[in-house]
Amino acid sequence: MMSISLAAGVAAVWLVSLPVDQVLNHPPIDPTAAKSAEAAQENFEQERNAEIDASIATVAARRTQEAFEQARNAEIDASIAAVAARRAQQAFERERNAEIDASIAAVAARRAQDAFEQARNAEIDASIAAVAARRAQDAFEQARNAEIDASIAAVAARRAQQAFERERNAEIDASIAAVAARRAQEAFEQARNAEIDASIAAVAARRAQDAFEQARNAEIDPTIAAINFPWSLTLADIQLGFLQFDMLEQPWRP
Repeated sequence: MMSISLAAGVAAVWLVSLPVDQVLNHPPIDPTAAKSAEAAQENFEQERNAEIDASIATVAARRTQEAFEQARNAEIDASIAAVAARRAQQAFERERNAEIDASIAAVAARRAQDAFEQARNAEIDASIAAVAARRAQDAFEQARNAEIDASIAAVAARRAQQAFERERNAEIDASIAAVAARRAQEAFEQARNAEIDASIAAVAARRAQDAFEQARNAEIDPTIAAINFPWSLTLADIQLGFLQFDMLEQPWRP
């Protein structure tokens, strides 16, 4: 029906615009009909312009909605990525803490072993001192007996003295070797303790860094959440708008 009205309007305008000499052989056009045709043409144009304006408004609203959805999706993707990175960091920290706990437990066990060895060494030293005291007493008794039995036991006393000296020298050599081994062990333990202290200090520094990053992220997140770009359009949005405008019938008057 809209096409028929348009044709009638165009025909009426064409007839009105013809020169007078071209319509002399035709009956005159009714002025009322011409006005009706012109009014119909104006109504058609107004309806057409209203349809075009509504289409433009729909496209603008759609582009605004798509821009909002894209910005929202970008925020969601960033949040998901941040959560995944944080979980990976937490898993790494748990593994690292387990290693540190195992290292600390090993150090504690080693120190307990050292304490036990020190106590054991004290018992051994006391035993050696008792043996030495006993041997000194034996030597005194032997010397006393030697004085009594000087003529009989002089050779026996000398041999006993030599045997005692050999045993004493062996004990001294063993004691010197034990002291040297103990000092080497203490040097190794000091170096190991230095490594453990450095590891603990590194972990403390890392935790301080993590705490700083968490506080910094807490400051940045509100700023990111406050940013919104409703006017951002993608190439697909622009192409879609051009396609919709091309599909509209031409010409049109605003």
